[in-house]
Amino acid sequence: MKKVLFIISAVIFSVSIMNAQPLKTKAVPKEVINQFKIKNKNAKSVKWEKEEDEEMYVANFKDDKNDAKSYFTSSGEWLKTMFFVEMEDLPTNIINYTKKTYPTFTSMEDLFFIKEKGVKDYYLTDIYIVPEKIIHTVKFTATGRFISESNRQMPESFIDKYTKEKEAAAQEEETDKKSSKKGKKEPPVDPNSIAADKLPPAVLKTFKKRFVNASDIQWYYSDDDEIYRVSCVLRGEQAEGTFTKDGAWINTTTELQPKSLPSAFHKSIAEFYANYTVVAAWKEIRADKQDHFIIDVIEGKKSKSSKITKMIFDKGAKIIKIIDAEEDDNEDSGTPEMSRKERKAQARMEKEFKKHQKMEYEAKNINESELPSGVGRWIAKDYPEYTVRKAEYKKFPEFSEHGSVYKVLIQRPGVNQPHATGYFTHNGELLKVVDEFKKEEPEKEAKREVSAAIVEAFNKNNPNVTSLKWKEGEDNTWIAVYKDKGYDNEATYTESATWMGTITIIEPKDKIPSSIRSYVAKQLPDYEIQSCRMISNPNEKPYYNTVLYDKKQKSSIDFNFTIKGKPME
Repeated sequence: MKKVLFIISAVIFSVSIMNAQPLKTKAVPKEVINQFKIKNKNAKSVKWEKEEDEEMYVANFKDDKNDAKSYFTSSGEWLKTMFFVEMEDLPTNIINYTKKTYPTFTSMEDLFFIKEKGVKDYYLTDIYIVPEKIIHTVKFTATGRFISESNRQMPESFIDKYTKEKEAAAQEEETDKKSSKKGKKEPPVDPNSIAADKLPPAVLKTFKKRFVNASDIQWYYSDDDEIYRVSCVLRGEQAEGTFTKDGAWINTTTELQPKSLPSAFHKSIAEFYANYTVVAAWKEIRADKQDHFIIDVIEGKKSKSSKITKMIFDKGAKIIKIIDAEEDDNEDSGTPEMSRKERKAQARMEKEFKKHQKMEYEAKNINESELPSGVGRWIAKDYPEYTVRKAEYKKFPEFSEHGSVYKVLIQRPGVNQPHATGYFTHNGELLKVVDEFKKEEPEKEAKREVSAAIVEAFNKNNPNVTSLKWKEGEDNTWIAVYKDKGYDNEATYTESATWMGTITIIEPKDKIPSSIRSYVAKQLPDYEIQSCRMISNPNEKPYYNTVLYDKKQKSSIDFNFTIKGKPME
């Protein structure tokens, strides 16, 4: 009997398409309308239907960004609500289960998150396996654990469509290969190297003014970004500089001797690494006054394995970002003595954490792999140094209109470190953040008009943008927040209308270049992609910056790829 009910539940949507009759709102009983408003306070674009066979009223609507369907009896009794879900918003457990159980699966279709009367929230998805001509309809808990499964034959129309698409893709790949072989040439050693006599006079003039007595000078220029770069020796240290084609200086990066670093930097490093060695350091002086220090360190006994952690500081020795070393899967786990020290340090950290924790959590918590991807994106964006400590999925009075939600507690590694709590809907939408260690500053409103020169510079490079909004940035810069080709972007300009850079958020995950996803899946199987941004600026070629989460070490790292999806050194 249970299996029959499950099958009915799985196909109810497809059946409703054939039997549903469109209705005007005034034709829907008041009891149904009232209950719908109570259950779906944030509903928009509501359209009603009636299923004649079942005597059910169905509301099709948008809940925030999600399409949804809500079912009611003629007396107004709520039966269930089905939310359409994107694949990247599924809990990691569902993806892992699918890959392990159905290794030859072709695609996942009709993904739903369902809230049903008298039943715990669950996911429902169809898993298509073309070679076997079977569709598996699988049911999972809200945290991604398998519940049950039913099967049905795959329609011939889908098989034909899939076969044609596969043949077309293979033909296109073969054409690309032939074209690539035909036009293949060996690239020059320094394709962007240019002679000094080819420089614009304005660039040469600025260089001589800022790089007095420089030696071993080599110039480079790329048509991609129209930026002139110089590599030289300045005051006995290796240095690099960048200039616009009009001769405007952008930045200078100078190599520093590790021994010459001020004590303030060593103090900041020691907060994270008790035993460390500084192996390299650079100082970057910028035209936008956002000067940086980049320091490479090796932690304790890991020095033999040359695993470098990159730390970025502002000019006051405050840490801006930490890019952790990539762990080697084949690295020895260490001596027993080291393991005992690690356990001792972990126990001390746990003790301090519990001492300062102010929120109670149930004894039975869910693990990080059961969380929707939106949680990982939140951490990567707002708390890149934090890790998940505890999480649970249940109802809270404050969010009663959302039903059960995720409560996630994160903390920065170390003893007595700051922590924060985030509340999320079933699909990873952030509802609230509780962070007593961080005061959120209101977004700066533009108190003065953006100059015509800045607007002209922006419009020249971005003719087809939508939802454009300007806001003031740091050090008198202006930031254009806009959408272009479906992506969220932020472009920064100086007061003199010089473009400083653009950040493009690549979402959802299936829009991340397949070459990047394939590389991570094959070469870094213990990692998953939390977020991806395309970085464009005058100093270098555009590239992708990804945040990868190590499922074993429970930590995140930055990993960059070229615009063609190849890993960067």
